[in-house]
Amino acid sequence: MKMQHDFNRAGDRAKPMSTMGSLARDTKRAIGNMLHARLMQPGHRQFYLAQVADHGRNAAMGYSDEDHLRAAADWLRAAQDSQSDGGFSGRYKLDKGWTSSYPETTGYLIPTCLALAERLSEPEWGERAARAMEFLLGLQLENGAFPGGEVAENTVEPSPFNTAQILNGLNIWAAEKKDADARSAAERAAAWLVSVQDDDGAFRQHFYLNQPSAYAAHLSCWLAEYGVLFDDKAARKAAEKHLDWVLALQDKDTGFFARSGFYGADHDNGTAVTHTIAYTIWGVLLNGLLLGREDAVDAAELAAAKIMERMEILKFLPGRLNSRWRIDERAQCLTGNAQMALIWLRLYDERGDLRFVNAACRAIDLVKQAQPMDNPNPGLRGGVAGSFPVWGGYIFHAVPNWAAKFFIDALMHKERVLTALENG
Repeated sequence: MKMQHDFNRAGDRAKPMSTMGSLARDTKRAIGNMLHARLMQPGHRQFYLAQVADHGRNAAMGYSDEDHLRAAADWLRAAQDSQSDGGFSGRYKLDKGWTSSYPETTGYLIPTCLALAERLSEPEWGERAARAMEFLLGLQLENGAFPGGEVAENTVEPSPFNTAQILNGLNIWAAEKKDADARSAAERAAAWLVSVQDDDGAFRQHFYLNQPSAYAAHLSCWLAEYGVLFDDKAARKAAEKHLDWVLALQDKDTGFFARSGFYGADHDNGTAVTHTIAYTIWGVLLNGLLLGREDAVDAAELAAAKIMERMEILKFLPGRLNSRWRIDERAQCLTGNAQMALIWLRLYDERGDLRFVNAACRAIDLVKQAQPMDNPNPGLRGGVAGSFPVWGGYIFHAVPNWAAKFFIDALMHKERVLTALENG
């Protein structure tokens, strides 16, 4: 008995030491995070506390979808007004404040601005889209490409992915406004994208880390959009060739697309953040719809349904998933939540499965829960953080403009679907 007693005591001593070591590391990390977050800045402390407490506050306050939409739109307004060049600030960072204009996301914010002008009956948003377009046209490189990254980082190195996101804005502006300059810029951008595509359909040249990635489906779908809008056979052919490359990466049982993450380690480990997973699925879905490829729509539906099932089980959507749709990181990627909501709503439009509407509403609610609605800081109020909590792995300690964009798009699409359902 004595020996057993001593063994237990030794075990009891060892466990607290291990726990204390872990606690010390966690405490050090937490202190470092709080220092990085500049909690003495206006609104930062309130925002930080909301990551760990009172998660039901927005619902208890009775904020409607309209309130959340207008708050996110106000945040986008502040993001553009923080810059003098007409672009939208890439993000509000807790350690530095507003960053410089981000051409990539400014590009695909143009359709969102035009939609806001109509939805809110505020012509100002059309004017903001025009300012963004002027900013982008001034950045196009001689070869037709657009630079990657924010303007403070780069204005000379081309990026296929960023060029394609800007192409989306050029497409919509040129089609709606009959703008010859935007039409010409779109033609040059599309031609450059076709020129840098590899023979197997992938995009490697000038791509992020020179790694071919499935999420480039969110590149080829805008090529398809350009090809359909302006009857460009080369663009449609390139989009379809890339679509075939991406479809070959899908596991037909799980629906997971290999190489859907950012990094080589993601590709090797079969993991990805929901932001790039959603980029992949949306790109496959839109390509399928634009090019008349039912196999692509089926592939997108398979992946989206599996993610829906995972969210139904967990009651939330983890920010990183593995190839079996299991948790790789628990912190939510709020951008991915909004993007998946858009995918589910679009699939409902096509397939009529109400489960997709329910999933979309749940994903949107998770973003609404995390949106700071009454923060005194315009860099935080109404914005959507990269992660929830904000110290999660995706866009650490920052509020990116594309999260607000996809959230706004999702709210407006949800409104259209629910209105149609109510009207029978």
